[in-house]
Formats: sequence, C-alpha cells, structure tokens
Amino acid sequence: MKNAFILTKTNWDEAPRIRHQITYLLKENGYNVFFIEKNNYKSFLIKGRIEEGINFFSHAELIHHQLRYFPIIQRLNNFVVKKYLKKISKNLHIDFIVNFNYDYTFLRELFPNKKIITFINDDFEEQSKFGMRKQIRNQTQATCTNSDYVLTVSYPLFDKIKRYMDNVAILFPWSQKRYIFPENSISKRNTVLYFGFIGRLDWDTVELLVEKTNYNFRFIGPSIREKDSDKITLLQKRYSNFEYVSYVTWGNLDLSDVFCSILPYNSELKSVQACTISNRAFNLLSFGIPLVYADLKHIIQAPNSVIRTNKNFKEYEESLKFFFDNFYDIQIDIEKFLKNHYKENRWQILERIIND
Repeated sequence: MKNAFILTKTNWDEAPRIRHQITYLLKENGYNVFFIEKNNYKSFLIKGRIEEGINFFSHAELIHHQLRYFPIIQRLNNFVVKKYLKKISKNLHIDFIVNFNYDYTFLRELFPNKKIITFINDDFEEQSKFGMRKQIRNQTQATCTNSDYVLTVSYPLFDKIKRYMDNVAILFPWSQKRYIFPENSISKRNTVLYFGFIGRLDWDTVELLVEKTNYNFRFIGPSIREKDSDKITLLQKRYSNFEYVSYVTWGNLDLSDVFCSILPYNSELKSVQACTISNRAFNLLSFGIPLVYADLKHIIQAPNSVIRTNKNFKEYEESLKFFFDNFYDIQIDIEKFLKNHYKENRWQILERIIND
C-alpha cells in the first residue's frame, strides 16, 4: 500500500472542500493517507489521531501565512515548519506529497526524492491582505516550480500558473454520487438555495431578489466576514421569505422544495473571477438542482438549462423564472452534463499524475 502525505491548513471537521474529496479518493483507491491539519499557535506539541481510517497530525508555526510581510519572516517560519514535518514523516515511508499550501517553498529541499503534487485551489494573490500581494505571488511561484505537478480548479488559475510551469492540469471537483431524478413534490417547488461559505456576495442584488420575487430563499453556510453576518441578520428581520441556517451536512440537506441554487457573487472582485465552478456545484446537480451564477467570465461550459450566468437583477429574475417553470423538463440535460464529472473521471487524471 502506498502512502500519501497531504499538507493543508484545514481542520478536517470544516465544511468539505476539494482537499477532503482528494483524501477520500486516495483512501478509496487503496492509499494510506497522512493528513496535516490546520497549524496550531497555542501549543508546540505535535498532535495526532486516527479518524475514518485516516492519520491526522497538527503542529505549530510561528505566524499566520497572511502576516509574513518580509522574506526573513517567511524563512524563519519555514525553518520551524520543516522541523515539524521532518519529525512527523520520519518513519512514515511517504511515497508522494499532495500539497495545498501556496507558501511551502521548501518541499523539494525536505523531500528531494519524492513526487510533489501542489494543488492551487484559490487565487490567494487576489485575496491577499494589504502589502502581501507580492510576497504571496513570489511564494506561490516558488512552491509551484519546486513541484513535479500543479493541479488547479479554474481556467484563470491554470493560465496564470502555465506562464512559469509546464506540468499543470485542471482537476475540477466532482459529484460524490450518481445523478438521481428529483422527487416530484406534491406542492410546487418554490425555494432558491444558497449552500456554501457566505461571502463575496452581491448583497444588493440578493436583497432585491428576496424583496421583489415570490420565491423563498434559504441560505446555508458559515458567514466569512462580520458584514456578511450583519446582512444575513438584516434580511432575516426584514423578510419572511428569507431563511438562514449556519450549517447542514449533505446527508441532512432537504432539497424537496428547492428548484435552483443561486451563487450571486460580486463579479467585480478579481478573486471571484478566478472561479470556474464552485466546489458544491456538481453535488447539487446530482440532486437535479440547476445553478444560477453571477456573471463569471470563465465559467465552465454548460447548457443554459443547467447553469446560467447573470449580470443584473433582471437577468437573475429571468433565470429563476426559467428554472421554476421548467425544473423537471431540464433534468435530462443535467444528467447528460454530469456524465463527465464523477469521481471515476477525476481519478483517471490523478492516478496518471501519481504514476507518471
């Protein structure tokens, strides 16, 4: 059995993201997985546990990656992290590394004879704090060029990395289960769903839709910033057709009254324009739920009976009406679109890279 070493800044119990999908995919295909969780600032001890047949570790670091304004601070932090990773991996017989950290520029030095696959799943440069853009750009480039392969989740990120890295490929998220025709509810489906981390949204358009249409709106997920929490609270007080739930697992997600899922991002943000498809999109489609997106310039190609992009309130209104009126008629298009977006399709790509 081969051993995979997965490096992240994520706690395993956070809302599922592509690093969770990759971990399960490797485990299901016979790999032994060692998963490094979010770094700890309160303890200098290495913590470990086994859960779901996965080996978890966490360790300390000096300072948050978004606050390392100078190369000397980055080098000091890397020195500490290298010591921990070396100690953790000493007797693990690692075969390859899957790295989700843009700032791990030292991996080739630490693992000179191991395959390193780095996953860039977000535009960290565009999300950088004031004064950190150049530092993040330089670290990302160094981490990628010191890797054997780089995987990413969007066309813009692919194009950016391709400027300095040849071995780069796109690996989109995927549907965890096969498509199922949605149950034919006795009453008309009348709910618009938002499911995911709540942030970077066009709140003006959201409020217009809640106020001026006759649909119910259900937002599920943790809010990213205080202003997002404030807006959620305001909408709850003002409108009886707006519902908020902080967290629901896929297993407990009730979609019986939902006719579409909305992703009303603020399309003026550059970090938003790096998105090609959201992590939850394929799973929602597998339940027969079509998607209503913001005006994303690099959205995945799909029939407009499956995914629709929208520039303003009027277009959102038209898209919601289309899916409300045609929910069951479009199911054949959703099922056909999903045929290339299951875990078997993604495993073919990942397995080839691992064994190349």
